Amino acid sequence: MSAILTSVLAIIGQLAGATGNAALIEKIIEALIAIIPVVVKEYQDLAPIVQNIITALKSDPSTTAAQLEQLQQLEIQWDAEFEAAAAAAQADDSAT
Repeated sequence: MSAILTSVLAIIGQLAGATGNAALIEKIIEALIAIIPVVVKEYQDLAPIVQNIITALKSDPSTTAAQLEQLQQLEIQWDAEFEAAAAAAQADDSAT
């Protein structure tokens, strides 16, 4: 599954860097919304790829104000979920 997610994120990353298309940006955001919980829970090594995609979309001039807001909310969600996962992992390590 990690290899599949890595490939999907690589493709999304390439698209994010050269979209110039608000409709495509919307589809990428939808994909990120679906992928982020899985990455946070199972594949934290993919975190930099997701963050790079979000950064690329935020800097794309064709990203609409509503999409920028979605991306900012995704970053907030991402940070909160990642911190919660890290705290849970630390608690598990302390318990053993």
